[in-house]
Amino acid sequence: MKFRALFLAATLACAATAAQAFTLPGFAEVRASHLSSDALLLDRSGRPLADLRIARGARRLDWVPLTALSPAMREALIAAEDRRFFSHGGIDWLAFGAAAWQNIWGQGKRGASTLTMQLAGLLDPELRLPPGRGERRSLAQKWDQSRAAIELEAHWTKAQILEAYLNLAPFRGDLQGIGAASELIFGLPASALSPREASLLAALLRGPNATPAVVTRRACQLLDTLKRRIPCAEVGRLASSRLDAPRNQPRHAQAPHLARLLLKQPGQRVATTLDGTLQERLRASLALHDSGRAAAVLLDNANAEVLAWIGARDAAATDGVTRAWPLADWWWPAATTLALEQRQLTAATPLALPVLDARDARLQPPPWVSLRVALGEHLPVAASALQATVASPAWPERLRALGMEAQSPAFAAPSLLQLAASWRSLASGNWQGPRWLPATPEATVRRLWRADASFIAQDILTPATTPGRPRWASLAGDGETLVVVGGGARYTLALAAPLREGERLWDQLLQALGDDPRSAAPPEGVVSGLIRFEPPAEPPRREWFLEGSAVELVTVLPDGRAGVIRSPATGAVVTLASGRHAQYLILQAAGSVALRWWVNGSFAGQGERVAWQATPGRHQLLLTDADGRRLDSAEFEVRTEASPAPAPADPSETTTP
Repeated sequence: MKFRALFLAATLACAATAAQAFTLPGFAEVRASHLSSDALLLDRSGRPLADLRIARGARRLDWVPLTALSPAMREALIAAEDRRFFSHGGIDWLAFGAAAWQNIWGQGKRGASTLTMQLAGLLDPELRLPPGRGERRSLAQKWDQSRAAIELEAHWTKAQILEAYLNLAPFRGDLQGIGAASELIFGLPASALSPREASLLAALLRGPNATPAVVTRRACQLLDTLKRRIPCAEVGRLASSRLDAPRNQPRHAQAPHLARLLLKQPGQRVATTLDGTLQERLRASLALHDSGRAAAVLLDNANAEVLAWIGARDAAATDGVTRAWPLADWWWPAATTLALEQRQLTAATPLALPVLDARDARLQPPPWVSLRVALGEHLPVAASALQATVASPAWPERLRALGMEAQSPAFAAPSLLQLAASWRSLASGNWQGPRWLPATPEATVRRLWRADASFIAQDILTPATTPGRPRWASLAGDGETLVVVGGGARYTLALAAPLREGERLWDQLLQALGDDPRSAAPPEGVVSGLIRFEPPAEPPRREWFLEGSAVELVTVLPDGRAGVIRSPATGAVVTLASGRHAQYLILQAAGSVALRWWVNGSFAGQGERVAWQATPGRHQLLLTDADGRRLDSAEFEVRTEASPAPAPADPSETTTP
């Protein structure tokens, strides 16, 4: 009896000393110090794309304001933990007395901690329950916990106490706070918790790691108290399926590879330029058509912003967007554009194919294809034709401007991101580094390609099956992956996919993204002409040329030259009829480029046939292309009938009619 009396006296002494100060943080300090264990990646509108757990220990998510809590959860919490919460001042004396009486008279252990007292234990490590199953606070801890509760009630509002408790309370396993419990156990925000989920979460507060059966029994008792007519079997099925389900899966998995690249700190929230709708559409299309090994990146043609980033379907796989892809012919589109710009080649330039049998070479000219066909079919002869371009001083400068480190095409292994940025520069004519963070200052826009040459290059690289959507496909070094890059009016898409799926999948993705075809209207400086080939190895067609480089007839010369003088030949003597004041000599040539004629250093005309006003004497004839490069030359003599006629030096001597 004396012990019981002493215990009652000590209990009453708690109230007498409660007015003493107890140092605890304020509500604003507690809320500001709350840090999510996860980092979050957002799209341009704030939509979550990916989350990554950074901090170990307790698993916390963002702080949940009381206003964002479902009414069912608030009702279940009060009923389960502190029914007189809004009427007591930190200590529920009625519950305290009942618990003390039960403990004194040996009728089983019963707790009387209010929500405020429990919050004090969460805020101060000295007031927490001792570790170990079945352990209880000492009388001294109870004393201090009661003092701290009264101190909290004096400085915090009831709403603040309730909000802080829900965000700090342990629920199950390593989950801390109502946000983590609701989202990671039930996949719901705290605002969407129904009475079923709320009763289970409230039951977890008494025993976070109790078996599903025990939690179900307590939840059902709570629902009866609240007069909720929900079958207990239904609550049990929910508890069995969700309480111990794996919780380590990410909540958002739209862009896990970019998340790994950017998210480094717990609580971090990184906004990107990605468009959540396009990201989801691209992922869905890949999942529908791809075998699982594809990677893709989508750029905005207008400003080089990254709109979608798919590193791989498997989040644990290597990021295919930033991975280096060894590609033997990735540089052909850029080199073609530069060759067109420097007037080294046209789309109709004939390229000689290798001769397989030397005996055939003596009987007929080597077979050939135009540059357009060679690029379309990825023929090695195209690389040979482009070698002169990559040997020029302008090539290393263009490579550096495109963000490529290696100056030799053979040693470069670009990423999908680099390829997309390079192709986008062809589409717009301007170079701008790709951006995936909106806070990044926009890179200086540099004019990189001439619009006329870029237009023709993209026209050459546009398959007949996808008009308005030029592209380039290149086989990766593994022999199993095809890398395709190109786009339409709005987007540039770079894709790495299994060899047999690559080009078909690229077409399907652009269609799913709703990209419009590019306009066919040529820029200034581009002209169109009908060309024919002699011999007719390729059918006549309309072709685009830089102004001044157009030809009507592409003659494929046996010796591989771009132009040759047909008449007059070297050593020819041309005799003019007497009695005529102005007599003209027809200069004739064959060529695969625009031809210009020069007589004794003076311009005489252009084209394959030119009428030149002849004058007596010896003359130097020069044939060049439009840029002045020498193609052929001849020396001939013009005489009149009155002139002495020495023995002809050449059987080609002729007399004008």
